[in-house]
Amino acid sequence: MVKKIHNFTRDKKIEPKSLFEKAYQTISELETPLGINASSLDERYAAFFGRDSMITCLKLLRVFKVKPDSLYLKITEKTIKTSIRLQGREINIRSGEKPGKIIHEYRESGYYHLINKPNPWYIYPDKTLRNYDTTDSTLLFLILVAEYFEITNDQVFLNNTLPAVEKAFFWAKEYGHKGGNKFFIEYQLQRPPGMGGLVNQGWMDSKDSLSVFGKPPKKPIALVETQGYYFKALRLWSKILKNSDNKKSLEFKETARKLKYHFNKSFSMKVENLSYYSYAIYGQRAYFLTIRSNPGHCLWSSVKNGNKYESIIEYQRIEEVVETLMKPDIFVPGAGIRTLSSRSKFYNICGYHNGSIWPFDNGLISEGFENFGYKKEAQMVKEAVLSAISYFGTPIELYCAKENGSLQEYKEGDTHGTHKQAWTAATILDFTKDYVV
Repeated sequence: MVKKIHNFTRDKKIEPKSLFEKAYQTISELETPLGINASSLDERYAAFFGRDSMITCLKLLRVFKVKPDSLYLKITEKTIKTSIRLQGREINIRSGEKPGKIIHEYRESGYYHLINKPNPWYIYPDKTLRNYDTTDSTLLFLILVAEYFEITNDQVFLNNTLPAVEKAFFWAKEYGHKGGNKFFIEYQLQRPPGMGGLVNQGWMDSKDSLSVFGKPPKKPIALVETQGYYFKALRLWSKILKNSDNKKSLEFKETARKLKYHFNKSFSMKVENLSYYSYAIYGQRAYFLTIRSNPGHCLWSSVKNGNKYESIIEYQRIEEVVETLMKPDIFVPGAGIRTLSSRSKFYNICGYHNGSIWPFDNGLISEGFENFGYKKEAQMVKEAVLSAISYFGTPIELYCAKENGSLQEYKEGDTHGTHKQAWTAATILDFTKDYVV
């Protein structure tokens, strides 16, 4: 049975029940003993990815609150256990491993494309590929564990997981700063000559998503969304530890306060009288002026205080962030929010991270809109993405919206997007959960 959806009736192609069922089937297919693969077995991301798995599970937990299903908890628990098993133990500059760091990518096979190139990725002695080139998986892990505990109230789980949580915070404190602002989580690629890795270590990890006149920017780099994730992790664990370790709880709360202060001071920018947030700071002081979708993640990574949400972004500036993300140069009706404003000189209508549209990105942003009462804007984003997904007929990784309003799959050279992507499927479940009984 499908509830009447007044907003969705404008587009007769959107059938929430069908979309929900297709997304659920995809999540079921991508489930593995490790948790969940990022994409299907015949596609290039058929592996465990820290960032993808965490965001997928966070969306599944959100769906669970409305439509309880043991599958969501099972996948999340396995994902947490796998993350702990693969958590960094030592310093290995060939793979990016650091004590306490959560993995970016793990493959037991199917990694030929990553080692058969001039700068191959590192393979461990046990013949597995373990790469830790991510600045956000560790923080998302901390958020996921906290959210899972909030739902299950499983004290045994919490006690067993606390050592890994402590190690993750240790990584953030000891290795997350690279010489810039001591409160920001930063990154830089450090590899021996001839050894490969990810130059850019946020979710927009393509080489051209962060560049200065076509060249990599000066390191270290602090990403806007990463600071938001760190803020949320600190505040969530400050609350959890309040009764058991008040000293640590107060320390986390104070660190979050200082992080927020320095964040708003450093990331704030003005471009042509537009007040917004830079998506990255590089070389300790310079920031990018381009309008991207990333700051919208900071509305998602907020915490509830009483009846209100608090974000790392100052409350009085939430509205301008929402308004910026809904302007026609970045929001496309019937498609969603672009990764990059069409007014940017780097804009490419079908660039991987320079103009394309990612459903999961829109999923986090729309949830952030809802957190702060912007329900109309959140609904517009949901309708746009679901309209596009209905057109493609599958939980596609990303897509492009052409100037004439038509949609097309992403393709650059021999590279194309995946057709069954976990965090897209989880986003669809979230977008349709309230309308399917």
